[in-house]
Amino acid sequence: MGIAEQILDYQLKRGVFDNAAFAGAEGIAKRAVAEGFDTLSTKQKSVLEPYLSKTCSGVTDPGGHHNECAAELEGEALLDAYHRCDDTECLVCESCNSDEGYYAHQWDRISQE
Repeated sequence: MGIAEQILDYQLKRGVFDNAAFAGAEGIAKRAVAEGFDTLSTKQKSVLEPYLSKTCSGVTDPGGHHNECAAELEGEALLDAYHRCDDTECLVCESCNSDEGYYAHQWDRISQE
């Protein structure tokens, strides 16, 4: 199973297509997972394309400043973000995830002092 199929499979299991603008998106995604993304027609692929990339949600530092990250998550990076994040609507890139971990570590250290 390729990356696109893995992403779509994950999205299907997490209900990402429940509120899709196009009602047939879930069925097309199921077909892509079962038969392969490359077997889809051009129109079917165009329905799924928006689901194969997301913009990083960014993180907020302890001072309340949001970093406004606009990294585009695609392929492996998107799949990794899905596995790291609990919320399918709030995905962060590897860099923001690292920053978030650093902020949490610093906050714990400060709280212990």
